[in-house]
Amino acid sequence: MKSKFGSVLLLSLVTVVFSTTDPGDLDVLMEFRDGLDNPELLKWPENGGDPCGPPSWNHVYCENSRVTQIQAQGVGLKGTLPQNLNKLSMLNNIGLQSNQLSGKLPSFSGLSNLRYAYLDFNSFDSIPSDFFDGLDDLQVMALDHNNFNATTGWSFPKALQNSAHLTNFSCMNCNLIGSLPGFLGSMPSLTNLMLSSNRLSGEIQGTFSGSALQMLWLNNQLHGGMTGSIDVVATMESLTVLWLHGNQFSGTIPENISNLTLLNDLNLNSNKLVGLIPSSLANMRLERLDLNNNQLMGPIPVFKASKVILASNKFCRASPGLLCSPKLWHL
Repeated sequence: MKSKFGSVLLLSLVTVVFSTTDPGDLDVLMEFRDGLDNPELLKWPENGGDPCGPPSWNHVYCENSRVTQIQAQGVGLKGTLPQNLNKLSMLNNIGLQSNQLSGKLPSFSGLSNLRYAYLDFNSFDSIPSDFFDGLDDLQVMALDHNNFNATTGWSFPKALQNSAHLTNFSCMNCNLIGSLPGFLGSMPSLTNLMLSSNRLSGEIQGTFSGSALQMLWLNNQLHGGMTGSIDVVATMESLTVLWLHGNQFSGTIPENISNLTLLNDLNLNSNKLVGLIPSSLANMRLERLDLNNNQLMGPIPVFKASKVILASNKFCRASPGLLCSPKLWHL
């Protein structure tokens, strides 16, 4: 009997030790709570407790004694994040989107286990230059709708190219400036790149040729926007959605745009595109095609797309399928 009870007691003791939160991780969580204006929304115990439980704290997930996830999206949190957040070295998933967090975003440098980070729809006002250093396992990063470095803006750090497993990068309306880095076109796993409503400029570089991207949003760039030809996009045969509207792209629509056999949504509205609409584009069975507000000319072809928007161009006829008058070609 003694042996049996002794075994049970030993097992209980081992379980308690096994689930005790790492002291360093606990310190970071305490700083997180202390930096909030409304920490009561987390419903964490006020007097001590063990985040990794049992029972574990709300919004905190652990493996063994280490914090691996913080999931507090849409809770209404106000305040700042602790600048030592990257001490949570086993963190692999953080979801703090749709709160009212503000101030300086802490560096994520060295979080080599981090795979998913959702920090979008907050009010962070700066991002450190080493934020992306060492994020070797990163797969998804969402930073949308944060006004980083409002006066000067910020540009893509080169360290991001070392995140070889990155599939989704979203930074819409986050005050990005400068050119679109060529390395983004060469990242083998990147499938969704959403950078709408920033201050990007320059061309889509040739390194995007043959890119595996499925969704590319570069629309509505401020202060002039992006320029140059769109020829390279016709080589990106995995694309399903391509939004380039609200820029200053010029030249003609490439004839080989029909190589994009998976494409279903193409928006080229409000650019400086010229020339005829290629018959190859007219024959694509798109769900939506927007060519509004360009300088396209000639006849309007009969489209196979489900929805087509063509207003504010220089077509010779108002209706599709009608040829231009021969006199127009001699003017």
